[in-house]
Amino acid sequence: MCATSRLAPRKDGKIACSHSWLSDNMFTASGARCGSRFAKQQGVTSAQRDLLNTIREAGEVTRRCALAVATVRRTLCLFLGLLGAAPPGQAAAFNFASLQSLLSQQDIGSVEELIAALPPVQRNRYALVFQSRSLQGASLENPRAILFGPDARFIVTFNGSPAQRGFRVVETMEFDDESQEFRLRELLFPGRAAGVDKVVVSEVNPERCARCHGAPARPVWDTFPLWPGAYGERYRAKLSARERAGLSAFLALQATHARYSGLLGVKRFADPQTFRSSALSQYAGIPAEPPNAELAIYLSRLQAQSIARQLVRQPAFELYQYALLGLADNACGRLADFYPDALWRTQRHGFERFARDTSVTNARQAQLKAARAATAGGAAVAADSTTSDNALVQLRFVAESALGVSTQDWTLALEKGTYDFTLPPAPAQPLRETLLAEVATRDAAIQDLSRYSTSSDGDRYCSYLKRRSRAALTPSNDGAQDVVALHQTSPLARVGPTAGTLAPPALQLCVSCHETGVAPWLPFSDPTQLTQQLRIRPAAHGALLDEIRFRLSAAAGAQHMPLGLNLSDADRDSLEAYFAALAASSN
Repeated sequence: MCATSRLAPRKDGKIACSHSWLSDNMFTASGARCGSRFAKQQGVTSAQRDLLNTIREAGEVTRRCALAVATVRRTLCLFLGLLGAAPPGQAAAFNFASLQSLLSQQDIGSVEELIAALPPVQRNRYALVFQSRSLQGASLENPRAILFGPDARFIVTFNGSPAQRGFRVVETMEFDDESQEFRLRELLFPGRAAGVDKVVVSEVNPERCARCHGAPARPVWDTFPLWPGAYGERYRAKLSARERAGLSAFLALQATHARYSGLLGVKRFADPQTFRSSALSQYAGIPAEPPNAELAIYLSRLQAQSIARQLVRQPAFELYQYALLGLADNACGRLADFYPDALWRTQRHGFERFARDTSVTNARQAQLKAARAATAGGAAVAADSTTSDNALVQLRFVAESALGVSTQDWTLALEKGTYDFTLPPAPAQPLRETLLAEVATRDAAIQDLSRYSTSSDGDRYCSYLKRRSRAALTPSNDGAQDVVALHQTSPLARVGPTAGTLAPPALQLCVSCHETGVAPWLPFSDPTQLTQQLRIRPAAHGALLDEIRFRLSAAAGAQHMPLGLNLSDADRDSLEAYFAALAASSN
């Protein structure tokens, strides 16, 4: 507090303060003082002491000083809170158990009642999808609302029109801290008018959800910088004419809508700077990420935790932990530097092929994303070739070839079997940080060394990881030579029922279309199912095998597959040989 017995008001009306520290612990630590921190020390005169003997003047000084302290306190609290606030997930504890309590305690019997009962923190952050490929339909005027709360650890979704599929269903996704996995559920509200008022809750990760989200479940939210079908499709770009018209229609009905009226902060969607901040606000450091990018960042952090836990559980993790950590953010150089020369010679060609396959697959995914964005009147959008979608290709190769872990469900992309991990620019590397914590429990030195990862002294952190990795993987270590075997679901080693039937790289193009809803579903990634259907499933030109051969030939004309791509003769021949080998194995 200010020492009012030693101060007097100045002629300019300001409060003169001594250099005494405030007794409040918060401000003692930060060095804050009443008034300006540049105030000069004032000498105490007899006249000042006489003036302060009167209650009226002393009270006025005290009041002014208290106001100044309060102002400083509020300003510093806000500033320090913005800089050092704990992650939002630490303050918010709303989860599926909390939702179940609401259902039982408040006798909730409809989607509308549930939305209204959700805590404000859950209804304040959300994305709006107007073209949905999920089990819940959507439209421009009645979008699918994805309420992701403060950190996306618990998500609630619903739509707004009785004509849409999934209208009486609320979907939830929860990140479980113990298992580091996502848990999906459906809540069906039959409706009191039907004489049934009990909410039907599905099992965890029901099969109908697993068709898109996989097992273990992964979030599906597309990847930076394009989210086709969600308001704000293009990162930090002006809304298209379609988006502006649809968003206006939604905002016009939102305030009186039985469900959407429960959404908080809807003015954010009415502000153009939400999606494309002005130069002035960017210069001032004011803008937050647009809703789609914000959700992508949160989900990527959680998915990184899930991936890290999946890797740690593998028996070979300790042998490859230093390589995985060094490759987690692509900052420590080449994979070859983490392998002994003898091991790298056996893996080099496999890695090069793996990287090529990844590039082909991601290029196809980018084309499909752009095509989705251009449907239903949307503007054509070219894929952004500057993104680092192959950033984890080295780590993925180690995971698949050494640990036997499939990485085809790691990405947030809608298209399955793709490997695009691009994110909006962010200072944190979630996968690296999660793996670092795991490795540090086994090697105490790694935490301190990580602080030198950007130093100019020879980069002790990366050098240490490479040295320890090569030592762990030398042939003298027990088991080091026997752990290298591609995972059976890897695009490099997906084998059919007949031993030696190796899937060609071009097969991933078939998977990207026919297992994502873009084209009629066919089990191209499952050799067992595909083998059963090649000779018995009817098609326009005979059996499925005959149809595939026709679609790969020049005779198919505009109907040739893959759509919009011209395969080389070698790729076409390898696909035909692969399908023929599978079909022959069924005889």
